[in-house]
Amino acid sequence: MILIAGCNGHVGREIVKKAIARQVPARCFDITPCDLSGYDASRCEVMTGDITDPAAVRRAVQGVNKVLFVIGRKRGTKTLTHDMVEHGGMKNVIQAAQESGVDHILYISALGVGSDVPATSLRAKWNAEQCLIKSGIAYTIFRPSGYFVDFAEEFAPKISQTGTFTIIGHGRYRLQPLDPADLAEAFLQALELPAARNRIIKIAGPEIFTLLEIIELVSRVVGRPVKVKKIPLWLGNLMFSIIARASGNPSVKDFLYRMSRDSVCSEEELRELREIFSIEFQRLEPWLREHVAATCCTQP
Repeated sequence: MILIAGCNGHVGREIVKKAIARQVPARCFDITPCDLSGYDASRCEVMTGDITDPAAVRRAVQGVNKVLFVIGRKRGTKTLTHDMVEHGGMKNVIQAAQESGVDHILYISALGVGSDVPATSLRAKWNAEQCLIKSGIAYTIFRPSGYFVDFAEEFAPKISQTGTFTIIGHGRYRLQPLDPADLAEAFLQALELPAARNRIIKIAGPEIFTLLEIIELVSRVVGRPVKVKKIPLWLGNLMFSIIARASGNPSVKDFLYRMSRDSVCSEEELRELREIFSIEFQRLEPWLREHVAATCCTQP
């Protein structure tokens, strides 16, 4: 049995669907119950709990042999930081896994992690990675570039409703976003692939865009011209610094850091990806046309 820790997230939901389709016995764990209505979930268990609670994690891990750690927070708070969820949660999982005999832990990290990067979320994921690598348990760490869903859930409604979109900086940094379902497929394949064990795998979609190109693409999909408003990087940094200081939450600056740098894989990293996995990666525009139509408001 596998444990899907974070079954309600974008990637977690796709993993659940694929596990059900493959008839893989799975335990679905998250802070709120996983909704399995409409699926043949006879081989699935649903368990609720907090990844920062060692006792809850111990119960979730008991009786499974593989853990898929796909929990994450989009924004940290003063009371629940990225490090508490990512690093603290990973320590809880490893402790429970060592007690229960888990033989493989798979984890979602991110491109750009490091011990000294400005973004608290990326430092937290780096700490979690190091904890897992040193655990003695076989691991697979995925570092995805970013997800299509951001453009469907945040860009499309804004452009559709207002015809404007505000960015910080020049907008020419490069992105290589990924369908969450493709990352979920990599997780499921990695369970059975010796070549995916004990390695860090960078993963991205098949296309590279600048931020400005993605904004124009979303504009075409929603059928409304867009006017891009640019805030200089220095001013954005000042604004976010003031917000971070006033709120006592430095993680609010993570957005600025992650939205002002490239997030792409090298050709060598993509070649390694193709050598390990058999995945037909989705392109952004067809995905957006399928997913935005049902969620985006019509033009006034």
